[in-house]
Amino acid sequence: MTAINKIVLHIPHASINGIFGPYGKWPRNPHFINECVNRWTDWYTDMLFATTNENVASVIFPYSRFVCDAERLDNDPMEAQGQGILYQHFGGYDRGMLTTMESEFLYHLRKQHLEMIRSLLTPDCLLIDCHSFPSDLYDCDICIGHNSDETYDEHLVNLVKRQFENSNYKVAINKPYSNSLSPETGFTYKSLMIEVNKRIYMTRNGELNPNSRQWMRWFGCINRIYDTILNNETVTI
Repeated sequence: MTAINKIVLHIPHASINGIFGPYGKWPRNPHFINECVNRWTDWYTDMLFATTNENVASVIFPYSRFVCDAERLDNDPMEAQGQGILYQHFGGYDRGMLTTMESEFLYHLRKQHLEMIRSLLTPDCLLIDCHSFPSDLYDCDICIGHNSDETYDEHLVNLVKRQFENSNYKVAINKPYSNSLSPETGFTYKSLMIEVNKRIYMTRNGELNPNSRQWMRWFGCINRIYDTILNNETVTI
């Protein structure tokens, strides 16, 4: 396993800022809010992955994915569906037209965000792409996603999987989502994605789970994952 001395957490979809503002321009429609915003915002992931470990840094995108999806690629295949970097359509709802100046500002915002991530990456670093997914999407508690390139480390993926399983979470690999953010740099580093089923920490009404034992289980598990990775421990496959 690659020796990891630093973890960078990327949290791109936790915010709802700007959706109805001058750079958002989405309809103030309760169905859009419930069917799209509530369902596809990664609620509280900035809190879920938080830690006091000084070797773990976070980069949080400050606006909603419906304003600018900082994870989408240049010439992303989702552009054909109107869901590239700047969504145009989503769930049957249309976004208001952006001016050239507004679009350029949002592209620049994304560029700054990616540059911030790059500035924190090092050859002995693990980038963790932090997300959540709707509870009806796939029957697992945790999805671990990875790329099929030099950012993939089988031992790291298995280490994270084992820690979640030791805390009695049901884990899937690359289901329902695969791959992980991996901005280009002049060196090789490691990257993986952790997607958390919203049923782990939210009620059906969209509120935080009031069960304190579930929170103790979660925070105990995620901090053991950080500690185990940073201590460069191995895992039996």
